[in-house]
Amino acid sequence: MVYPFLFPRGELGWNINMKHSEEGRSSKYTGVTQLQFYAYRFAMRSDFSILHHSGKLFQQYIVDAYIKTEGSRLNYLRNNKKNLRIEHYKGLLDALNSRTLNQGVRTGKLIILPSTFQGSPRHTHQNYQDAMAMVRKFGRPDLFVTFTCNPTWVDILNVLEGPQRPEDRPDIVRDIIYLCDREFQKGGLPHAHILLTLDTYSKIRTKDDIDKYVSAELPDPIADPTLFQIITRCMIHGPCGTLNPNSQCMREGVCTKQYPKEFREKTEENINGYPMYQRKYTESARVGRHDLDNPVGFYLITLGFQRNSMLTLM
Repeated sequence: MVYPFLFPRGELGWNINMKHSEEGRSSKYTGVTQLQFYAYRFAMRSDFSILHHSGKLFQQYIVDAYIKTEGSRLNYLRNNKKNLRIEHYKGLLDALNSRTLNQGVRTGKLIILPSTFQGSPRHTHQNYQDAMAMVRKFGRPDLFVTFTCNPTWVDILNVLEGPQRPEDRPDIVRDIIYLCDREFQKGGLPHAHILLTLDTYSKIRTKDDIDKYVSAELPDPIADPTLFQIITRCMIHGPCGTLNPNSQCMREGVCTKQYPKEFREKTEENINGYPMYQRKYTESARVGRHDLDNPVGFYLITLGFQRNSMLTLM
């Protein structure tokens, strides 16, 4: 047993011969897939679940379930090439065999990942083509917005039970953030990259228009204390540099994100396409153990979400 604490009675896991119950069975689909099995096992129920209260052990179990499910899908693609019409690549494979034979190199086994396999090159290329079709219809995007999940969001905290922490319940975080965020890079928190195309009357044409959408300054803690609290908690880079030379963004003693930024009285356009935002000298704010000011503040757009929200002009 791999998880004796989670399954002390030796409960069985998924197997290839597992079938649906009579009411859930159809003439076409009778077997239970690994995804369906783990979705059923991860479901929240009214009674106590040792699985959802296991902390880091539950996190490891989720990772193992993901790897097994993805491995099962890859095995299907490997063993069902004829059904997927991969034999149409035979001409390409013959050319590769001829070339490697001349070079004295052994040819590996050709496995084609179709566009239906999420994360494959064909899948990402198909998504890119879909995005370009929208650009042709609506025009090029004007804003590139990044939303990152806030693990202390009240909607997440209200669902947690007892000593549970947000990182202990990725299933809850994923379900709540799915309403807005659509990307998970297997590291960090879920987030979304959103391209927005403005209408004709809202296009950004001047430096003053930039300041309407983007701010790289700390808000006034007296005039808007809620926004100030969100910005200082979610939108501050670092600290890095001399305050924290071991920060992840540091390479050879320099911040790879080019912080801290220079103070600037007005927003200025730049020849490389990225504007240099207004960063006036203001009083510093206490963030953690350090006093920080505008040069370490991200540029952002405020949409009423208590989360990391970063905006870039296209």
